[in-house]
Order: sequence, then C-alpha cells, then structure tokens
Amino acid sequence: MQLPEIEQIGEELYFVAASPASRRLRTQAELLSQTDVPLLITGEAGSGKATTARLIHSLSIRSSFQFTRVNCSALTPDLLESELFGYEHVAVSGRPESKPGKLEQSAKGTIFLQDFEAMPQCVQLRLLKLLQTREFVRYGGQTPVRADVRIMAATEGNLERAVAEGRVLEDLFYRLSVFELHIPPLRDRRDEIPLLLGHFMNRLTKRYGVPAPIFSGSLLDACQHHSWPGNLRQLEIFVKRFLVFGDEKTALEELNANVEGSAGNGDHAAPDHNGVHSPEEKSSLKSLVRHAKGEAERNAIAQALEETHWNRKAAARLLSISYRALLYKIQEYQLFPNDGFSHRSSVANGNQ
Repeated sequence: MQLPEIEQIGEELYFVAASPASRRLRTQAELLSQTDVPLLITGEAGSGKATTARLIHSLSIRSSFQFTRVNCSALTPDLLESELFGYEHVAVSGRPESKPGKLEQSAKGTIFLQDFEAMPQCVQLRLLKLLQTREFVRYGGQTPVRADVRIMAATEGNLERAVAEGRVLEDLFYRLSVFELHIPPLRDRRDEIPLLLGHFMNRLTKRYGVPAPIFSGSLLDACQHHSWPGNLRQLEIFVKRFLVFGDEKTALEELNANVEGSAGNGDHAAPDHNGVHSPEEKSSLKSLVRHAKGEAERNAIAQALEETHWNRKAAARLLSISYRALLYKIQEYQLFPNDGFSHRSSVANGNQ
C-alpha cells in the first residue's frame, strides 16, 4: 500500500514525503519505530528533526503514551536536571516536597532531547547512568526510580567534534549513536517544495479564514531554486509573509535578498574544504530576518500581535518564533498595543 505524501501525525503536525529523500526517511523511521533503543537524530536547523521523532513515536508501540520534548539549550544546568529527573527537598514549612520530572511523566512514552550537545556534563553523567541501569534518582533524593521511556536526542552540530573537544561524554555519545538518523536539508528534496508551499498555505488559510494568494510559475520556480538555509522553518515563514502581503514582487525580492546575502553565486553556499557548510547556510530564522526587509518583518509582527489581541505567546506561535525572540523584536521595532504600526519609545506590559 502506497503511503500518502502528507501524513498527519498529530494536531497541526504533518510529515511530508514527496521526494525520494523523504520517502527513504519515512522508510527508515518505520524501521526504527520497531526498536526500543536510544536514537540520535542529526540535521540542520529547521529540517524537521522533531517532526521525524514524533513520526517514529507515532509508529511505535509507545504511541498511546506521552511524547515529551525538552530543549536542552533553553535551561540552566540545575533547571535542566530537575526538569528531567524531578526533585525532592524539604520546604520552609518543614514538609517534604517532591516533583516528578519529565522522565517519570513520560513513562512508557518517548522523550526527545533537542539541542542535546548543549546539555551540561553533570546532566550527561546522570543520563549515561540512566541508559546503563534504566534507573535514576530525583535531584536531592535517594530512592531509585525505574525508568521505562525511549530516549531520542537531536543535534545540529558535529557530535564527534564535541566529543573530541570534551563537551560531550564519549560513552554517552556511543550509547546514543547506536542508531543514527540524518534528516536531509530541504535543498536535497526540492521535488517536494511545490507540495510544501501548497500544504503550508492551505493550513494557514484555514487557520486565519482568508483567501490564499496564487503562486505564479515564476515564484514557484524561484522557490525551487532557492537554497532555503533555514529549511522547512524558513519556508513556512516565507509562506506566512506571502499570505499576509500577497505581493509577489515583495516575495521575490525577499528570496533575492537571501541569495545576495549568501556566500558565492551558486545555488547555495559552498561547503569548505572539509565538506562543512558555512554558519550562514545553517542559520534559519536569523538568516531570513537578517536579509529580509525590516519593514516587512515589522509589519508581519504587528499584524500577528493585532490578530492575537497582543497575546504575545499566541503571536509567537503564529510567527513560529520563540517567545523570547518576539519580545526582542517588539523592543527592536518599538511596537505598542493599540498603536497600529506607529513607533513608541517603550513596550507596555501586554498579555503574555
């Protein structure tokens, strides 16, 4: 039975397999879903590592249990340790307090460790012991807790180099990389760009209840020949902006601005002599923002804030950026509630 090109694996989450590279990835994901060992997922920013992890979880015998995503680069070492392993301590009142961590909350399910290379070594040591014994102790506690959870880790970087530099424990690397799955960048699956453009546009027009602008032949051609250094994340943001403005000339200028800002005149930035792509090529939203017109970005953010009545967390989800990044942009563009697109000297404390 032939699988659909667009496969829904969760609420507002889809896996698209319309190119040979993505179909191979789908086959590998199904095979890996039948095992229960740790998995290392590698790939550039925005290429779909988290979506692939969700796909594997949805195909596995753990699919009816929780899938938990933890960003290792977003928390301090102490917070990350307590977030994963939970904690026990005596409160000011003298009563013992305890909180289960994500590993306990994900019992019989899957935990996905995003940006694994950012995990501090004290937490790496605890994770290594968990993989060795299938047990852990809460932060500040003494009683061993049995762990029944599948661990997937993801990285954008070179873990072998991180091991050589002492940033990642060698034993932990080998335990996680028994099975390794690489997500190909969007430039290696250009066949599915037209389908992805239509898929993102259909989802967004249904969400916002607005008519969809038409992708002309010239715009489709420009999209297929663009390098998309930010991969799927950048492509979705591009579609959002095209939906907001509906201006093909602006969309083409945005693509050209990215091309002019990249290294070389080729289809995408050339790798160095070691085959490693430049940092500019690996950046996603930052690259898009840097080369896009500031006014277009400002208007898109203001539009999202108005649509969400200045609920900044909802606006961040709408724009597919982090809440912290949105706050930074609000300050940078001096946006103010109920002020349209005019400037203000400060940002009010609106709803979060």
